Amino acid sequence: MNITQLVILTNLAEGELSIKELAEYTGIPKKNIIKAMKSLENRGYVEKRAIIGRDIIFSITEEGLEELYKYYLFMKKLIEDMEFTLCSRFDC
Repeated sequence: MNITQLVILTNLAEGELSIKELAEYTGIPKKNIIKAMKSLENRGYVEKRAIIGRDIIFSITEEGLEELYKYYLFMKKLIEDMEFTLCSRFDC
């Protein structure tokens, strides 16, 4: 799982979105979102919910939420470790 995929899952956990909306909200280029979405869809973490005009609306699946939660726990611990290390050095 890369950072783009985590950003996508995090945004979809808040509600259904199109690729265009994801690009607008995250600042990630559409081509990168499309590539990440294909991978997430193949793994069963996101699914197509509707087509409105030319936009496909995606949502996160239960498997996607579970995967996101696993990464959340890992990243939470990583941030705590980073804070300890950096604040020891930079007195923050």
